Order: sequence, then structure tokens, then C-alpha cells
Amino acid sequence: IRRLRELYPGTGIGIVASESNRIILKYETGLDVITYRKNAGAFISSLARARNFSPDAAIDMHMHDSTTSFIYALSSGARWRLHIDRENRLPFNVRVSAPQNGHIMDAFAGLLSGLGRKLDTVGLKREIILSNEETVFAETFWNQSGIPPGDCAAVNISAGGENRRWGADRYARVCSSILEMGLKPLILFSPPDIELARAVYNSEPGVLISPTTPSILHLAALIRGVTILVSPDTSVIHLAASYGIPIVGMFLRFNPALPKWYPWDVKSEVLMASDHISLDSISPEMVSDAVRALVSDMVHGAL
Repeated sequence: IRRLRELYPGTGIGIVASESNRIILKYETGLDVITYRKNAGAFISSLARARNFSPDAAIDMHMHDSTTSFIYALSSGARWRLHIDRENRLPFNVRVSAPQNGHIMDAFAGLLSGLGRKLDTVGLKREIILSNEETVFAETFWNQSGIPPGDCAAVNISAGGENRRWGADRYARVCSSILEMGLKPLILFSPPDIELARAVYNSEPGVLISPTTPSILHLAALIRGVTILVSPDTSVIHLAASYGIPIVGMFLRFNPALPKWYPWDVKSEVLMASDHISLDSISPEMVSDAVRALVSDMVHGAL
């Protein structure tokens, strides 16, 4: 979005986003953000907003057929309706050739280049913008802990699917290894996983546990500046990548979304499970070795 502003200065940009995703755009300026809701009345109202925005072009950023996106595109009255060139059943009138087997950012760049100017992804300013509220929230935690974030490795224990969950004992063993490396593990968790977080926290002296974060922006403020992130495949990986934080990511095999959603443009170690059922085939030792490799790389890079 920021690069589009550079390529098309003075052009209005409208974004259709779900309620859960629009928070990432909370502090972006110069955007008309239209919230998609499933409630019938709210949905119709959002279609009216898209119509009033009256764009020249509407772009479906899904890499698959999205009926909802197509309805918004038609409702907006856009003359050009762009979609990635593949076997589509929906009648978008501009098909754009873009890479589909690599990372999602390559596909996005190709698709958006269909507007007429090449969208280069080199040097993107992609840090999530935070307000004073989120920044103070994080600073208060770090000041109270007495430990700077640069001395910490963040370990996220939460993920959307049950098949991406690990046991407390496994995370505890990784935390033990991190402590041996001279770093303090910081346990990150979503509210439903607080008991799992406490179990890991209580397993090893020296482990930190994050405060409950009111929003994903507070979480972003909390991890900004940590040395490394360990996490299963989830949005926290991409938050960390936006701040240039090296990542050890745990992924399920045979996931059709991969490698589209690997950590992008950041130092990383990707660990792949032997199946799509669970992450159990990834051992704590494998994760610890990956963390050690990244930390060693950072130390030698600094020297």
C-alpha cells in the first residue's frame, strides 16, 4: 500500500478489510478503509461505501476465486477489475500474469503491477505503525522486567489450529536451551492459552511471561526489538518479520499455503513437520539448534 502511494501520488486508495485485519491499518493515513462484516445490513452498507468510493480499478488480492471480493469489485463500479491469471470462474475483466509458486509477496507484486507500473518489493517500509499507547504499554513491561528486549528471545506458544500446537514440556526444553545461550525467553500467548503459558513460565527460572495484550498492535510493540522469535505458523511470524526480527518457524507439511507464507525478507530457519497432522515430529532439539544457528549468524554478522 505504501509503495502504491509512491507509484501513484495523489491517487485515492480504498481497502476492504475484515474487522480482525483492519487493525493493522489503524494508524495508516490517506486510506479509505471499508470494513467487511458478515452481518447482512453491515455488508450492504459496506458495498454502498465501495460504490461511493468509485475507484477506477478494483484488485482482488486473494490468490483464489473470492465471490465476496468480486461482489465488492462489481459494486464499486470499477472499470478495471484485476485478478491473478489462473483458472478463474469469476468474470474479472483484467487477468494479470504473476508468480504463483513462490512467496505471496511475489504474487502480490506481480498482480499490483497490472495497474501499469512495476511494483518493486525491494526496500519496502513495512513496519507496523504503533501509537504512543502501544509503545508505552511495551516500555512499561520492559522497564518493570529490568531486561532490555534485545536480551530476549520471544517464544510464541499460540496458533489458530490445534494441529499447530506444542506441549508445555517441549516449549520448556526450548526455553532451557535459550537460557543456556545467554538469552531470556519471553513467552507470548493469546488469552485462551494463559494456563499453557504459565506452565512454561513455571518450568524454568529466568523465563519471562508477557502481559495480556489488548490487541495485536500491543503484541507488535512488545516484540519490537527482541533478538529472535520462535513460533508455529501464525500471524506473529509476519509481525516479527515486519520489524526485521530473525525467525524460527514451525510449519506443517503438505500445507497448500506454503511456501507462500514463509517468513519474508528476513533471516529465518523453517522447520517442517513430517506430516500435516501435528508439529510433534519437530523436536525441541531441532528448534534449539535452529535458534543457535541464527544467533551465531547474527553474532558473526555483527563482528
